[in-house]
Amino acid sequence: MRGKSQRLYTIGEVAHRAGVSPQAIRVWERRGYLSAERTDGGHRLFTEQTMRLAMERTANVKRSRSNAGVVSTGARKSVTLASTGARVRRARIRNGLSQIEAARRIGISRTFLAAIERGESGVSVQVLARMADVFEIPMSGFAPATAARGSVMRVNERPKSVLAGGVTWEELATPGHELEPAILIVPAHQDSGGVVVRGGEIFVFLVHGSLTFRLRHDGEAIRLESGDALTIGAGVPYAWHNETARAVTCIWIEQIGPGKVAQSRT
Repeated sequence: MRGKSQRLYTIGEVAHRAGVSPQAIRVWERRGYLSAERTDGGHRLFTEQTMRLAMERTANVKRSRSNAGVVSTGARKSVTLASTGARVRRARIRNGLSQIEAARRIGISRTFLAAIERGESGVSVQVLARMADVFEIPMSGFAPATAARGSVMRVNERPKSVLAGGVTWEELATPGHELEPAILIVPAHQDSGGVVVRGGEIFVFLVHGSLTFRLRHDGEAIRLESGDALTIGAGVPYAWHNETARAVTCIWIEQIGPGKVAQSRT
């Protein structure tokens, strides 16, 4: 719960500090990157943490633009984004939801959902988690199909999903289990896209690099270095950010929350 003494900022103040237009802040909110409180009159108010996330996102966008000319894996990432979008679309259709209704439940705009499904836009971990809750499937349900069977997952059979900012998930277990182990690879200066809440417990082990976490909406920063581990309780809000100039690799094990069905990937 937000403390009474915590200051709230208007959309104009956030836009000024982040160096973008108020319209950009509205777009990021619709896409689920930022969250806002509302006054009785419907005006947006943002917390200090959201202010920092907006400033970090601006910096990430500038870095992405400056590096656009040297990215050699762009074509492969585009194909993977299209594949991820197709799986999001299938999950929505299996639940009998229109784009308008699904977007409303997820908390994003219909146009953004349509762009994800067409493979024109990546999806953050935060938004993917909301999708998993709405479609009542584990996050591994968005991973591509695998030929692996039983309890063995060979290195060349790992289903891989590329999300917004090049964040990559590599599944480490076949479907049908109550745990979802994965390798999470976070490129330099990328983040979770905002606060995430999952129904099951989460265990994180940093293989190499450094990743900064914030637990709960007003929690202090927890910086994990290579060899460190973190356990996040079920239902605890969290966000993470790679504040360094190199990629981070970690083992991410998530317990499938209540109501989620571990199913075969298609």
